[in-house]
Amino acid sequence: MKLKYVILEDEPLAADKLESGIQAFRPHWQCMGVIQSVREAKKRLPALDAQLLFLDVHLADDLSFSIFEELPLSTPIIFTTAYDQYALRAFKLNSVDYLLKPVSDKELLKAVEKFEANAVVNPNLQKLAQSYQPDYRNRFLVSTGNRIKTILEKDVAYFHANGKHSYLVNTAGKEFLFNQPLSKLIRELNPAVFFQINRQYILALNSIREMIPYSKGRLKVLTQPPTPEEAIVSVEKSPRFRQWVGG
Repeated sequence: MKLKYVILEDEPLAADKLESGIQAFRPHWQCMGVIQSVREAKKRLPALDAQLLFLDVHLADDLSFSIFEELPLSTPIIFTTAYDQYALRAFKLNSVDYLLKPVSDKELLKAVEKFEANAVVNPNLQKLAQSYQPDYRNRFLVSTGNRIKTILEKDVAYFHANGKHSYLVNTAGKEFLFNQPLSKLIRELNPAVFFQINRQYILALNSIREMIPYSKGRLKVLTQPPTPEEAIVSVEKSPRFRQWVGG
């Protein structure tokens, strides 16, 4: 099962950036929707049954605190806001963390980890965390000629897309046809082991040998075995990728 979360944010660009960051760190989590107003939240939140809320203080029509005047929600909340004067009021609710905009990837990851760590001391969160532990894929079926074989996670160097086809390359440098798009596959992989650097490549951590600064803030990654084309980390993903590689 996937942990379900909802983003309450009235700025589309901020909501997109937040969701992208969450998916980069926890691709197995599921966003149940983006809500832009207090009025919409009061209507939709009870049915969405989210296990975590990412909540901006200022929504389109009111302060988000007014949501809880009508809805007796006990859902954990990570606040994301440009205003620091509401922190005390936020922590009187079910607040996990209070992040000031612009929210950095590092701050977002710490808040997510704090939510997970609270499961150790909070019985309700502990039950939730146990119920939603991801079941990552660690075996992959690939085609080789007219046969099908299994490759273990530890033997994967990277996945790459070429046109309409996807391929798995093992640590020995052998390429196999793999019939699953990378956009779907990344959600099933362990984020501690794999990172999708762009639409073309998902790299295993152990395959990375060097990172070279590239134009416009991007990174060029050298792997072993080498990728068939240059593996370039996009501008948006470069900070998270550096953090991922560095542990």
